[in-house]
Amino acid sequence: MPLPDERPTRVLVYGSCVARDTIECAEPAGVELVGYIARQSLLSAGSNAAAHLPEKLGVASKFQAKMIRADFVGSLLERLRISASDVDVVLWDLADERHGVHRFSDGTLVTRSIDTIRADAVAEAVRAAEHVEFGSDEHFALWAASVESFERFLRDRDLLDRLVVLEVPWAVRTTEGKPSPWSMGVRAKDANARYRRYYGLLRQRGFRMVALREDQVLADPAHRWGLAPFHYTPEAYRELLRRLREEHHLANLRPAE
Repeated sequence: MPLPDERPTRVLVYGSCVARDTIECAEPAGVELVGYIARQSLLSAGSNAAAHLPEKLGVASKFQAKMIRADFVGSLLERLRISASDVDVVLWDLADERHGVHRFSDGTLVTRSIDTIRADAVAEAVRAAEHVEFGSDEHFALWAASVESFERFLRDRDLLDRLVVLEVPWAVRTTEGKPSPWSMGVRAKDANARYRRYYGLLRQRGFRMVALREDQVLADPAHRWGLAPFHYTPEAYRELLRRLREEHHLANLRPAE
């Protein structure tokens, strides 16, 4: 259903840079950010690994510390449960799946995020855990089962029809025509190949999606967060906002002037 023009679109971001930067490119008066759930793989949802988290994380950023702690307690579902009645759309991108997960001996899972890797105390805590690599058959099988559970959770709370997946490939080239940089030892072409069956599963299950092609995205050296294959030009974010307005009736998500 189209939203009333007189109020901003209430958005909850589940993901990372793709959805976050899309919303940051929107006209501020047209959007209200209800929540931001970042650095969490779907595999860590509801998996409480807090017993493995060191008391002192050794990170200076309060945001990073908050995200690490939230991931270790598997807070995704609880956050969505709390916000369900206050959200017009949940924007989900799969950027934080890209490093896989750590599985402890007790079966609990945490996301292998860039923050986890860089925080010495946390990196030490997960050293003994098994790394389940993104794109592997095991990871995909676990993720597919999690998607099925997630779909039931969303449907039970009337959130399924309010969730939109942003399917945006990694940029192979920069605006200067150069190859985009590798990320954590993975180049864009290989990452896009790994992601393909994950997006395919979501499409097969009927999730609402917005997809861009590889020829529609370029990595931007002038991006506020630096050059990366998933940090795009303003044109890519404007196209995502256009598609969200026209295909998913989110009329107030207009690009900022």
